[in-house]
Amino acid sequence: MRIWMVTWSLQCVFSGLYLHALFLFGSVRLASGDCSPEQLAAIMNWGDVRIRQLFSRTQWFLTIDDNGNITGTQDPTNCYSILEIRTISEGGILAIKGIKSQYYICMNKAGKLQGKVKIYTDNCNFKEIFLENFFNAYSSVKWTKNGKELFIALSQKGRPMRGKKTRREQVASHFIPRQCREEERRID
Repeated sequence: MRIWMVTWSLQCVFSGLYLHALFLFGSVRLASGDCSPEQLAAIMNWGDVRIRQLFSRTQWFLTIDDNGNITGTQDPTNCYSILEIRTISEGGILAIKGIKSQYYICMNKAGKLQGKVKIYTDNCNFKEIFLENFFNAYSSVKWTKNGKELFIALSQKGRPMRGKKTRREQVASHFIPRQCREEERRID
């Protein structure tokens, strides 16, 4: 009788469901070994991908051109202003990439915004902060200056501001993610 009960318990433990779960977790571990966080997020279906334009409260659309330069434009149909906002992890951590240029928005240690050549790094992680005035602010996850957050910001002239000169309360660091119309999504 005891032998039968031990055999039955082993059958429960190694049933098809448990074997399937072990296989699934094992294959995820193998797949994650040589993937970037973005590729792993795509494999695991983590987060979502949104196609948006970031419209600054200073009346500029954030753009990333083919050379990785980050500026502002007031033309809502500019193809460089169409961005892919991908959630990387929980807590509002995301990466922002230009659809046409394929450059990621990154911030270096000095707080300067730059386009990273199609390679995702941890400098490209930003935290999305929802503000009381219905705007969003994007602060660098990796870099802070004397304990203060460094934000993506466009000046009144449409130029990117250094992160160390930005604050959450500044108008220059407030953005509205604007949904693109279907005709604007076409990249020529």
